[in-house]
Formats: sequence, C-alpha cells, structure tokens
Amino acid sequence: MAKSKSYQDSLIESLKDPTEAAEYLTAALEDGEREVFLLALRDVVDSFGGMGKLAASTSLNRENLYRMLSTKGNPEFFSLSTVLGAVGFRLAVEPKSAGISSKPKTATSKIVLHSSVAHVKEPSIPYALAAETESRTKSAILRTGDNKEVGTLSFDYGEGTLILQVTGQISANRVQEAEIQTADGATLPARISVEGENRLVLLRKAKVFPKDISKVILTMAE
Repeated sequence: MAKSKSYQDSLIESLKDPTEAAEYLTAALEDGEREVFLLALRDVVDSFGGMGKLAASTSLNRENLYRMLSTKGNPEFFSLSTVLGAVGFRLAVEPKSAGISSKPKTATSKIVLHSSVAHVKEPSIPYALAAETESRTKSAILRTGDNKEVGTLSFDYGEGTLILQVTGQISANRVQEAEIQTADGATLPARISVEGENRLVLLRKAKVFPKDISKVILTMAE
C-alpha cells in the first residue's frame, strides 16, 4: 500500500513550479543567513533533477556542487550565478523601495503559536489512503505563550490544503504572513489566503500534517 509522502518529498514536488521556487528562494534570501539560502537553493536543485543533472548542465563538478550548497558553502559569484541560471533563475538588483507605495508602511507585530495535537472527530474520506488515517483524524490546537487557545490546524484532503481555523481573538483579515516550523526543525513560509470567516489557507499542494507542526508564527497588521 502506498505511503504518505514525507514533508521533504512534498516540498521538492512543489518547487517544480517556478513561481513557488522563486518565492521559496526569495524568502530564504530575506532571512539574511547565507546557509539558509544555500540549503533552499539545494532544494530547488533537487526539484530540477539533482546534483548529477546540474553537474551535467554546467561546468561545475558534482563534488564541488555538494560542498557549495551546504551549510559551510561559500560560492563565488560566477558559480552561484551559473547554478541559478541552470535551474531557470537569475540574480537581480532592485531598489529597496521597488513596488512599495508612498503611503507609510503599516505597523506589524508577530504572534508565536504553539501546536499540540488533539483527537478531533472528522467525517471519513473514502478516497484517502488507509495509511493516512492517523493524519486525517487528528487536528492540532494552536495556543499562545500564555496558553490561550486561538485556533486549530487541519489538513483538507479534498483540496490538498493546510487550514488554520481561527477560534480566538485574532482577526483573520489582519494576518499578513505566516511561517510554519515543523517538528524536525524545518521552516516553511506560508502563502496566506482568507477563505470564509476566520478560515485561513496556509499551504496548498503540500502534505504537511498538523501533527508534524511545532509552531506557527503570524505577522499581524496593527
């Protein structure tokens, strides 16, 4: 019987979409840490076909590529530009004010929500794999640092989406960005969309189950 894809497998699959990959690399670059960007670029390379395919399409050998795209990597400009070009991207420079209106920037604040798994009775889904039953029948409760419950996480198999249903005193319309931290230490930027009252879609086309999430960090407009 087929098993659920791992988080990494789902991530690599989603990065085959150039738009998703570009946003993923941009988020990693904005993190400000070199190793974060290099590891993100390695994920994109994996979605492109892996180190072997990359080595074959560039003048860089495979061993050097592994060293370059590691936490200790320090690639030269030419090498980095070559790798990005090989997977369909390019380096660009733009003014910090690009795309920003003349209006004062809206003040924001961050809310860190901690996840704990809870059994939630959900309707059965005939087409879901039996191996995924445990993930399907569990949701996660999100709480603030002072233990106030503010919402629940669930995975919608029909739509392939990770849903945050806000139940506490947080306005869904004030949420601008979200960052998901998984139990294995990975960080995934989420693309927020509001669907219905107090219902936020965090991820699409990526099997990240509530039981695998340790924290959700929301950026809120003041």
